[in-house]
Amino acid sequence: MYRFFFLVLLISFNITLAQSDEIPDEFTNQNGKVVGLTFVTGYMIPHSNEVNNVRGLNPRGVELAYYNHLNSDDVWLDCECYPRFGYFISYYHLDRTELLGHSFSGGLNFTYFLGLPSSFNFHLKGKAGLAYLTKPYDKINHPRNWSYATHLNFFLSAGAGVTFPLYKQTEMQIEVSMNHQSNAAYLEPNGGVNYWGLSAGLNYKLNPVIYPVRKIENDPYLTQSKKTRWDFSFTYGISSNNFNIFGSPPGQVPMYGFTINRSIQTFRILALLFGAELERNGRAIAIYNKLYPGKDVNPWRFSLLGGVEFLMGRTLLSVQFGGYLYMPFRDVEDRTYQRWGLVYNIYENFYAGMNFKSYRNAADHFSLRLTYSIR
Repeated sequence: MYRFFFLVLLISFNITLAQSDEIPDEFTNQNGKVVGLTFVTGYMIPHSNEVNNVRGLNPRGVELAYYNHLNSDDVWLDCECYPRFGYFISYYHLDRTELLGHSFSGGLNFTYFLGLPSSFNFHLKGKAGLAYLTKPYDKINHPRNWSYATHLNFFLSAGAGVTFPLYKQTEMQIEVSMNHQSNAAYLEPNGGVNYWGLSAGLNYKLNPVIYPVRKIENDPYLTQSKKTRWDFSFTYGISSNNFNIFGSPPGQVPMYGFTINRSIQTFRILALLFGAELERNGRAIAIYNKLYPGKDVNPWRFSLLGGVEFLMGRTLLSVQFGGYLYMPFRDVEDRTYQRWGLVYNIYENFYAGMNFKSYRNAADHFSLRLTYSIR
């Protein structure tokens, strides 16, 4: 693996040596176009007893990515940064392939650089997409894999690292990340494929780009009041019964809810987020019908939430922690949960996106979200 790293590095140097130092005028006002090749090695995390058979495994992967490195006035005024948005495809060898198989994934990626591009930058990177895993759980043919039960799964990754140039239009990125693949409790067992990752990547800039220094007096963050919003959201998702407590799952059940959030900007790209949610737990009805046929159950539960929201122009990323105040039917051990949300401003005051809800290390469900915002 390390010899291959070195070979790729030599090839990139040979390519860039042929480049000219001059930057044509037509490139200076364009977004940067960047392609990248990344190698990842990881350490798998057995976060629950059901997936102890993955302890110590070392998944290895390769990723190909394409980015737009944004440099417009609007982008700068939104986040005081020049971020990258793009796409990726990847392949992972999950070490014990007779147990976990192989993973093929693809989706969207986002890189936020701390400060203007320079000879050395810290960055944050997030990825989200879909993964195809080759050896899901099967009661008869493959009962040992409690990490995932469907071929199609969600892929999520969050990490941080450093970026530094190597020569002209070639740069290197070193990152540490947390990676997760699961079906968001659509079908159990769903322990998840979770691993810490260490990666090294080479990026090549297809066109050189100038990132102009902005004038402070034109910065609306300094001259206008902080942004605030009221958000009214409807969410709808599908989940399965808890695999361990109530026996065989009753199939997939609907999970939907209504949420009110208050967003208060505290920093340029960060806002505090406070909310309340009323949720209908479809599992309660399915489980109660199985245990006590003919009897009614109250499936509603109410919680308060608090967290933060990252303001990235028309895109909003939120992380919230919730606690139930009203929960007449209790099908989970915890009264607290985490919720991750990603929405996009599709038209005027309307946002659309997705939520991911979990209890500690256990995924609960994935849902779609529609939001009307009052600013």
